[in-house]
Amino acid sequence: MRKLTGLKSLSLLIALGSSLLLSNTVNAGADCVEHPESEWMHVLDMQKKIVNEYGFAIKKFQTSGDCYEIYGWGLNEAKTEFVKLEVYFDTKTGEIVKKKED
Repeated sequence: MRKLTGLKSLSLLIALGSSLLLSNTVNAGADCVEHPESEWMHVLDMQKKIVNEYGFAIKKFQTSGDCYEIYGWGLNEAKTEFVKLEVYFDTKTGEIVKKKED
């Protein structure tokens, strides 16, 4: 195996670092508005809204940055079948910020 010189090693590290940053940006969650935690909808109220108003079944509920996030199931856009979903919600209003169907 050939040993890299200092400049080539540095260039390689910069290239690898840049590709990691880009991949994290591409896979990033939603861009939710930042609200003070005192204004966030209570977790149980948010979960009730998700189930009762949006009709989603929740497998996993979590806080992701400035968003509430679920992994679960719901009707597809055509409302013809249930599909796996990843959905991000505004922590204050409970509105859907981003929805991804699998």
